[in-house]
Amino acid sequence: MPKSKISLHSTTDPRDVTKVLRDIHAENCFDKDETILIKPNCVTDDLPSTGITVDPAIVAGIVAYLQEHGFNNIIVGEGGMTLYDMPSVFEKVGLTGALRPYGIVPVDLNSDEMVEVTIDGATALKKVTVAKTYLQADAIISVSKLKVHSLADVTLCMKNMMGGLNPKNIMHSRIHEKIVDLNRRFAPRLSIIDGIVGNLCHETICSPEEFNVIIGGTDVVAVDSVGAHLLGYEPKDVEYLVRAGDAGLGECGLGRS
Repeated sequence: MPKSKISLHSTTDPRDVTKVLRDIHAENCFDKDETILIKPNCVTDDLPSTGITVDPAIVAGIVAYLQEHGFNNIIVGEGGMTLYDMPSVFEKVGLTGALRPYGIVPVDLNSDEMVEVTIDGATALKKVTVAKTYLQADAIISVSKLKVHSLADVTLCMKNMMGGLNPKNIMHSRIHEKIVDLNRRFAPRLSIIDGIVGNLCHETICSPEEFNVIIGGTDVVAVDSVGAHLLGYEPKDVEYLVRAGDAGLGECGLGRS
């Protein structure tokens, strides 16, 4: 497998996501007629400054970049914790306002029509019920926050894909296997980590930590490997990353690009 090119840009400005996108030539990842789903991590209504949710300026920057390159079929959707009203979450964290200039209204995946799908090759998550928007999208961009996780060690671009599931608690047993299984069927074509402010405490408890980086790449396993390393985990010590590498989903490790 060829080494994956990863862009890691040191910055305190979320708008610099465009520099990452240029570096990895993101416009070459999609065809003009494809429907692209951008899936940001907004699991709660906590502000991005808490280290829990993605900065909406990063999402808006991705949308702007795609539109500038002639991509017009763009959806932004998320399904956070079900105890939250997602339209209110989008409004509070600033996502609704950030997307308004681009003519996009974020989609509540929790309220979407749900469809049962079978995952070929799965070891633990053989069938899953997902938002119909997931199936309608030709390609997915996963935008995660740089955070640790109480069960999966880290919660980055691969785990971010569970936002389209209902129910979500089916992931909590054998979570490492299920993260890999979910990405067998719904692997993002492009992965971005908002590491300007991350979290070293817990996935939903405010404990902001400044990392001042944005990471991007076309190999979700490699991107998550870089994120895990920044959070203090070697990729070989994160079970889902090793399993994903063994399954051929990407490169587990830091490599050299």
